[in-house]
Amino acid sequence: MTRFTSLPRLSSSNLSSNIELFAQPGIGEVVKAIAPNRRGRVRFRASFWPARLYSETSPHSSAQVPALPTEKVAVVGRDGITLLVMPMGSSAQLA
Repeated sequence: MTRFTSLPRLSSSNLSSNIELFAQPGIGEVVKAIAPNRRGRVRFRASFWPARLYSETSPHSSAQVPALPTEKVAVVGRDGITLLVMPMGSSAQLA
């Protein structure tokens, strides 16, 4: 009989952030509202992804402007499987 032991729980203080900024931002569409300190979802490259707002001045904190469903956002990077997005009216450069 196999016995399973419980694994230690990870808290946010134990997790290291692995932010990767994209060389070329893409465009996504919000499908679930994204607010400061609250994740939402975006459609990006034909798939749905968890997403959070990104601030260039403070990468580990959220921007102050929420993104609402159907709005376009600049997808500027990722933190694990969570996309980092900025509202299209922000300073994100799309070429």
